[in-house]
Amino acid sequence: MLKVLVLIWGFVFAISTSAYAQETFTVSGEISFQEEKGEFLVYLKTQEELEERGEPALPSRSLVIKPNPQQLQAKKVTFKFVAVPKGFYCILCVQDLNKNGKLDYSAQTGIPIEPLGYSGQAFFHGQWEDIKFEVDKDISGIEIKL
Repeated sequence: MLKVLVLIWGFVFAISTSAYAQETFTVSGEISFQEEKGEFLVYLKTQEELEERGEPALPSRSLVIKPNPQQLQAKKVTFKFVAVPKGFYCILCVQDLNKNGKLDYSAQTGIPIEPLGYSGQAFFHGQWEDIKFEVDKDISGIEIKL
């Protein structure tokens, strides 16, 4: 009898925990660029993370892409985020020309001096409504132009 109760409890526990497991998706695309040097810092951000102007809290939504010579010559690299929970996101990409791990700004103007791009319409400040997309399935084919 005890074995039966343990089996039933285990079955009920397995079903109840799987019901609470969050479904996740992949987000992928391609970055095209002009400068044949540096690395690419790619961030999958929520609206709150974008407004904070900080890096995403989750390392799983931050990529550093070190292109090989063929990718540099082709001026294209691909990216892929896995296990992305359902929600609204944007992608921010920086071509880190000097490989210091951050976006550099002009001391005089405060304007970025390294190539910067967003998902959606590409323009300097990346307004949320123009760059967001919904993740409720696997997303592919996102194009970012630097």
